[in-house]
Amino acid sequence: MERTQDRGSEDIAGSEDIAGLASQAAETAAYFDSLGLGYQRAFEGRKTSQIQAAERLMSRLDPGARVLDVGCGTGLPTAGQLSEGGMDVTGIDVSEGLLAHARRQVPGARFVKADLFDRRADIGSFDAVVSFYALVDLTADAFIAALERLRDLTVTGGTLLVAVSERRTDDEVRFMDTTYRPALCRREDLADWARQAGLRVDELEICPEQGSEGQPETGLYLWARRA
Repeated sequence: MERTQDRGSEDIAGSEDIAGLASQAAETAAYFDSLGLGYQRAFEGRKTSQIQAAERLMSRLDPGARVLDVGCGTGLPTAGQLSEGGMDVTGIDVSEGLLAHARRQVPGARFVKADLFDRRADIGSFDAVVSFYALVDLTADAFIAALERLRDLTVTGGTLLVAVSERRTDDEVRFMDTTYRPALCRREDLADWARQAGLRVDELEICPEQGSEGQPETGLYLWARRA
């Protein structure tokens, strides 16, 4: 799970900004290490749209296709679902604690501790890249930079599937045992950010979701391809 802090609407996510995001990996890892399987349990039964999206993705891929799950957490549901569906799955996360659960729960996949924003990480190249609710609280420019990184990890013509919670205001949001004020992430902006990142947008799905406390939220599911 990737988790960052909003640094204001006037921030520009240049190289120094991305380096700052990467430097937060240790703090993020410690937080999710402390949550452990509690993170998985908080969302059990609340991942219907995510599961359906992964099924739809597999219907587009050949057996054995290489799929990267960014912010894979404990490996469930997505990495496990893709692995059982015959995909060659790699999951990355900054939390070694969550990855330990993933390796135990999804033995058929490969899991690597890696930070998306650390370009020194040799992650590989994939037929499809998915990221479900891992790109959290990013400014617009940082989000575009994240999409560019996902693009670079995808083969030409490969599919990117990115799901995020829509944030139309900066009202406080509760996540597990904490609250924070999110960066804005609106449906009318997301497709434009993807195009700025050099992606060809296929579709933007709007899906009802539930947060960690069961609160209603809106999920934005971006389907795109590397041109």
